[in-house]
Amino acid sequence: MKSYLLLFFLILFFNVFSQKNILCHKKNVIKINPLGGIASAIPMSLERFFYKNNFSIGGNYTYLYNETGTGQSTYNTNGFVIMPQIRHYFYKDTATRVTLFFGSYYTYEEFYNTTLDRYSNKIIGQVIGQGYGFMFGTQWFLKNNFVFDFYVGPGYTEYIKNNNYDNNVAKGGFLVSFTGPKNTGTKVKLGFSIGYSF
Repeated sequence: MKSYLLLFFLILFFNVFSQKNILCHKKNVIKINPLGGIASAIPMSLERFFYKNNFSIGGNYTYLYNETGTGQSTYNTNGFVIMPQIRHYFYKDTATRVTLFFGSYYTYEEFYNTTLDRYSNKIIGQVIGQGYGFMFGTQWFLKNNFVFDFYVGPGYTEYIKNNNYDNNVAKGGFLVSFTGPKNTGTKVKLGFSIGYSF
């Protein structure tokens, strides 16, 4: 609930903040997802515009690290996601602060999780995923070069994992068992970030 309230107030703030000025953005944008900390993740992205700012090439890197529990209730996880992407923007560069875009992406994921057996020996799980998909979204270029970015899109990801990965997830409790499994198939990606153009 707190996440939704935070998102609501951020959107409201940006709406008010953006009414006073209509600006052309610059060629580079660096962004971060402010909600990443809730999932013990650090998601950052960089985007570079070209050809009259109608196209961009960018990439997202997310690092995840979390330690919980002690003894046999230990559940630690770490990993990363790399997601290069290309976007096409639908707007005239001289006029708007709110833009729509269509894009595609490739994603590479690598995660490890660890639990302990009754002798305190580590049980290590591993999963590697590769996928691709499309995205649709909006990016707002606000006063003082601030940026608000949101997208959603379908995609497909294939995972290869060892047996320990799912066994460890099952020991991680309800929340982990709900969010932790990595199963091959169609996925829907959501992205939200704020940033700065320079």
